[in-house]
Amino acid sequence: MEAQDSAERPGLGRHRRTYHPQRWGPARYALQLLSLVPLSALVLLLVFLLGEILGLARAASIAVTSGLVVLGLSAVRVLRYRRPARGMHLYEHGLVAVTADGSEVVFPWSSTVLFMDGWNRYKLANSEGTVITIAAAYRTPPLSGDRIRGMRTRTVIRGVQFPDEREWGSAIRRGVRESRTRPAVAAVLSGGEVAFGNLVVRQDGLTVRRGHGRDDFTSWEDVGSVALTDRDGLVIASRGNDFPSHYAKPLHRVPNAEVFLDVARRLHGRRAPAAPVPAARNDEDMSETLALMGLYVTFGLAAWAAWRLGTRNEVEGAGDFLLAALGAVLGGFSGAVFGLALAAASTAAGETLVKTLARWTRHRRYAAAGALALGVVDLVVALGFFLLREFPSRLVPLVTLLFFGGWALLLAVKRCSESERWVVRHLPDLPGMALVALAAQQLVRGDVLTTAPAAGLFFPLAIGLSWRGWRKMKDSTRPTVKAVADIVLSVELGLVLALLVVWLANALSFSPAQVAATRRVMERIQGLTEVHWLYWLVAYTLLAVGSYAVVRRPDRVTRIRQRLRPARFGEARLPLGAFVNFGRRSLTGINVGLMVALLFAVVLAPVSEGTWKKPLAHRYAFEVQRRQYAEGAADAYEAIRQYVTTHPRAAARLRAVVVAVNRAAPSPAGGPVNRTALETARQVGRFQAATLGLDDPDPPQPAEVSEAEDVTGQLEQLDEGQQRAEEREAQADRFAELASLAITRTFDIPDLGDNGAVQILKEYLGGLVEDGPVKKVFLRWAERTGQAPPDGGRLVRIDVRNLASVAYGRTQEAVERADAGMLAFYARFGIGIPVEEPSMAQVVDLANQHRYLQQGTGPCTGCVTSGNSGTSPGGGGGGGRRS
Repeated sequence: MEAQDSAERPGLGRHRRTYHPQRWGPARYALQLLSLVPLSALVLLLVFLLGEILGLARAASIAVTSGLVVLGLSAVRVLRYRRPARGMHLYEHGLVAVTADGSEVVFPWSSTVLFMDGWNRYKLANSEGTVITIAAAYRTPPLSGDRIRGMRTRTVIRGVQFPDEREWGSAIRRGVRESRTRPAVAAVLSGGEVAFGNLVVRQDGLTVRRGHGRDDFTSWEDVGSVALTDRDGLVIASRGNDFPSHYAKPLHRVPNAEVFLDVARRLHGRRAPAAPVPAARNDEDMSETLALMGLYVTFGLAAWAAWRLGTRNEVEGAGDFLLAALGAVLGGFSGAVFGLALAAASTAAGETLVKTLARWTRHRRYAAAGALALGVVDLVVALGFFLLREFPSRLVPLVTLLFFGGWALLLAVKRCSESERWVVRHLPDLPGMALVALAAQQLVRGDVLTTAPAAGLFFPLAIGLSWRGWRKMKDSTRPTVKAVADIVLSVELGLVLALLVVWLANALSFSPAQVAATRRVMERIQGLTEVHWLYWLVAYTLLAVGSYAVVRRPDRVTRIRQRLRPARFGEARLPLGAFVNFGRRSLTGINVGLMVALLFAVVLAPVSEGTWKKPLAHRYAFEVQRRQYAEGAADAYEAIRQYVTTHPRAAARLRAVVVAVNRAAPSPAGGPVNRTALETARQVGRFQAATLGLDDPDPPQPAEVSEAEDVTGQLEQLDEGQQRAEEREAQADRFAELASLAITRTFDIPDLGDNGAVQILKEYLGGLVEDGPVKKVFLRWAERTGQAPPDGGRLVRIDVRNLASVAYGRTQEAVERADAGMLAFYARFGIGIPVEEPSMAQVVDLANQHRYLQQGTGPCTGCVTSGNSGTSPGGGGGGGRRS
């Protein structure tokens, strides 16, 4: 930098200092690129949420691609829009900016329009419409917003940063303020007007120009204050009927804002000021509450996204842990950006709508205001009905969660905000973020209030809040509020009852028949509470006759009452009118509550066995698939039985499997086979299925439930589908037992017995047929849509070397996944398949090792242990069937 104090320029005065722009190095470009990440992260999370809601298979990859595309386009925009400068000369009465091509642009203070914000960024425009946007060296440069309303502009410098902003920034502001304030005040006092954008200052008052001549005007007598807020906004408080009570506008949208403040305050002080406009405490509290809710939305979505992405994949090692941590950080950042944008957009939309309605009402445009309000209401109602029809099992619990959860949160905020302790004031923060995270989970997965065991704590809270709200409404001084108190309580309890029934059905695993019975009970109770209006008319008529009798013959009524009233009641008497009214209200409330519960729990949110959140069509398709797979397994078992019947010597080879399994996990003579032996035999069957080299065909197309008149019919169809699936599975179980009996007739094992051999072979065949592609291949062949299935001989025949190779490879992979000791595994089983001919005992030992890694129980001498051992499905019985 250089100083040239002696140099002068005509019209600008003495030269003060020259400033050179800060150069952009790699670090500056990296920081600029980093500032564009929030927008791309917002797009990424939005696309990811839409993909999760719509059920897209590759939602994550699509979201990442969208975020990278937005980031690239934003970076190109930054490089394209930035227009550098060579320097800036500061003079006593103006500024000269030197562009990149060496041309100079002059900005005299007397004709310069200045825009500024609280981030030390400035936009200057001269009388010719030439615009420059500059900023401090430590601030993000402005890359947009260089257009000025009502002026044809040409930007020559954009997004340039200069050091020493405290010096040149204050000089610019002071020069424009001193040069333009006095002429503006003189013009106004002489009867003219001075415009600061859409703010027009006159001697008699202030005008805000609107479109179509619908301007807002307030006199200076009605103005309460003209001030700046802590958030760099201009606020004007007024009592005028044709002016907003609190008009707010961002400071960076007001040209020469400091000049406007000086002129407005001077004119306001010349008039007799009105009584100060009281700052409504309710408005301030509402503003603070909305800001707090915005923070809850921001950090709640961040927490949910971090948990969602961090737990997306199973953590099995240090690398997976680092990837999960990185995903959690990325998810938290993206969620915070999305939540911040959502909160800001909601607040801006609400303020815009409210301000528009207030302005139109103020200008007596009642038809337009009514049309806008009606249009917004219709749009919200239409959107609500659409979402309720498309996603009933997600929307109804979501609305209930937000309603009661938000209600409880507001009460907690109101109660804790009055405390003097910092800890108490921030107690609702964690529940508020948790509420937003649960709402996001409910929107995406739909299982927060219907399947989670902890949801049982929500229902007492909702019932207590409903009772509290009913008491408040009954004590209200407004007749309308008191009149609808019972109906509101009934609707609230109906919603809670609907979700409670769904949650209990999930927790207790109701069958379709039990679901239908529950609905019939609720309908029956509702029918009992439907008292015809004639009965109420008769009751109130009798009350009216009794009241007339009391008035006409009070002495006779007193004698009758003394005769009928027992002595122990004393002077107490039953208020019949209040009792009848209470009965009518109670029955009506119960009827409405049950009607709402039936409407949401049964009509709009169809249920299925065990999990009500799944549509009936999906559950029905699953039952049909169970039946089809059982039919395929039955065909495979029958093929094995027929082959064994005609080729008994080939079946005798399976004796080695039974002997080896019994040696690895011996069972007591004459007793049932232990669980370890059954699980090991099934694992050997899975290994044998892998040696067949069959292609795993696609599952059959899901069947669709036929259209029924109501949900009861659909539940009956689902119940029938379940019965048919169970019948086919029982048939497959019988076929598996027959095949096992046919095989055991070909050999004899005295130490085990026929019954034990049948159980072991049954589990072996179950792993061979049902836990692999065999049942699907037989099913496709039966439907004439697939390849020919293997014959019985191929299913019975065992290639021990091939079987040992498959068993060794899959067990080795299981040891690696379990992060167990590979050295111990190699020490026992060797490195690779041995050259000599392997035995069935080695295959069974590998199967037992594979089983032990999953269960961690049962005898397994010399087996490698795992710290991640879990519980695998149980074994035994049912054709070796696993659910």
